[in-house]
Amino acid sequence: MCRIPPRNTLGTFVHVMKSALGIGILSVPYAFKHGGLVFGVLGAFFFAMLCSHSAHILVSTSYKICKKERIPVLGFAETVEKACANGSAGVRALGTALRNIIDWYLMLTTVVVFIVFVGTTLREVVNYRTGWDWSDRTYILLVGVPILLITQIREIKYLVPFSAIAGFLILANIVISLIFIFQEPLALENRRLFPAPSTIAPYMGIVYFALDATCLIFPLENQMRHPQHYLGCPGIVNLNYICLAILYSFFGAVGYIRYGDAVESSIILNFPTENVLVSCIQVLSAVAVLFSIGLIFYVPTEIAWKKLHTKVPKRWSGLAQSGLRLGMLAVNIAAACGIPHLGTFMGLLGAVLNPILALWIPIVVDTVYRWPNDFGPLRWRLAKNGALGCFGLFLLVTGTVSSVNNIIELYQ
Repeated sequence: MCRIPPRNTLGTFVHVMKSALGIGILSVPYAFKHGGLVFGVLGAFFFAMLCSHSAHILVSTSYKICKKERIPVLGFAETVEKACANGSAGVRALGTALRNIIDWYLMLTTVVVFIVFVGTTLREVVNYRTGWDWSDRTYILLVGVPILLITQIREIKYLVPFSAIAGFLILANIVISLIFIFQEPLALENRRLFPAPSTIAPYMGIVYFALDATCLIFPLENQMRHPQHYLGCPGIVNLNYICLAILYSFFGAVGYIRYGDAVESSIILNFPTENVLVSCIQVLSAVAVLFSIGLIFYVPTEIAWKKLHTKVPKRWSGLAQSGLRLGMLAVNIAAACGIPHLGTFMGLLGAVLNPILALWIPIVVDTVYRWPNDFGPLRWRLAKNGALGCFGLFLLVTGTVSSVNNIIELYQ
């Protein structure tokens, strides 16, 4: 793999912001439909703080382990494994198991959400312009062809230009979306301020999924020229999540105020399709997401290939890697066809993946490494971790039940 030159502090901050500004922000108005305006804004800041805290305890533990064992850098899964190895005898055997769990969870990336987004966006544009009545699943299968070609690119240096173009197009799409939102005066009539009990879980799942960038924490921190600037006050992590919370809150609030309960799972689906400019924007946003898939797909395929390449004869290595990429893509496309509704899928992933990967794992790492006597006065850190663990369980149970019920309703 090519070595990436160290980034300066500003470059890392910009890269974190660019990476976090994905299609998730286009679904935040849909989340505000479930959460209401006041609860929606407060919740966005709360989950931004939660993501920031998880990043802090993960990276700070990694620092301590690297210093203690004189290791240059550690990745996400390696930090968990080393934390268990340095913990009490009862948890040392869990290190390898947790590392494998994290590796497989990282494979459940946003690829499925991206495929659904591209398919539903193209369905909206093409069906309107042609009069066809093709389903979301048909378009999802069709976009699988260009995605197949992109995901067969194995060198990251060839994927970076695609990602750069995608980042620019997504940012342009956000700006143009705001122009459409503010074309008419916004009215607060009949806009909820707080959620009903049954709609809290979908809101939390979508916002948590949109804000979380756990898989980027270690790759970006490990590439910094001054990694000490990553944490602390203000620090890149804190500034990044403050900016994200402000941007997501603003975009979610004005999007919900503009369209109310009619807001779609991606707000660009609310724009007037008869406007040619809107159709162009929708196609460009789909292209942007399509270009992003290759770089996102690179991480899970690298993880899977590292586990398999020693078992494959060298002469079959190229064919085996192509088959692996094809198989993993087929699984993602099948999942996208199974639930071709963007908001529901984001809610499900946010409900299942985020409590485990972005909350429980950092808590486990912090608790195991500090055990038994490094929890501060009155063992407040242990109490804090316990409270966050219970909150994660609440998110997991309520979010999963709510998302499954929504999926069942889609098929009724």
